[in-house]
Amino acid sequence: MIKKAQQGFTLIELMIVVAIVGILAALALPAYQDYIVRSKVSEGLARGAEAKTSVAEFFSANARFPTNTSSAGFNSAASGYTRSVKWVNTAGSEKIEITLASSISSNNTSYGLILDVLGTTNGIVTWKCQAVDTADSAAVLPSKYTPGSCR
Repeated sequence: MIKKAQQGFTLIELMIVVAIVGILAALALPAYQDYIVRSKVSEGLARGAEAKTSVAEFFSANARFPTNTSSAGFNSAASGYTRSVKWVNTAGSEKIEITLASSISSNNTSYGLILDVLGTTNGIVTWKCQAVDTADSAAVLPSKYTPGSCR
């Protein structure tokens, strides 16, 4: 009797492959969702970089900080995943407040970032980024979504 060589895959082999692919997808999906949220937060930080440049140019030209957002000369309107970017200049506390749209995460919470002015040296403005609650946000941004420069 001649044995016939097996051709193709058996049903159990195919089921094992499908199960392995399903497990890998289940592990990868949450990591991918975190990556998506971090990229949306980075968009807000990029809008903050535009504001930092405008404020630094104002300081360089006038030897003082702007009094409000409109005099700072940057676009503060909502755009993409950023709800607002504001310049706040109160007694001894100069900062840029970035409020992210509530659509950046699945829990529909609005988060904020703050770019604090640490000081000025020879006309150069030094900044510090923090993930904190802003006046317009609802909660502090979780550290897993915070950009590296704000941790």
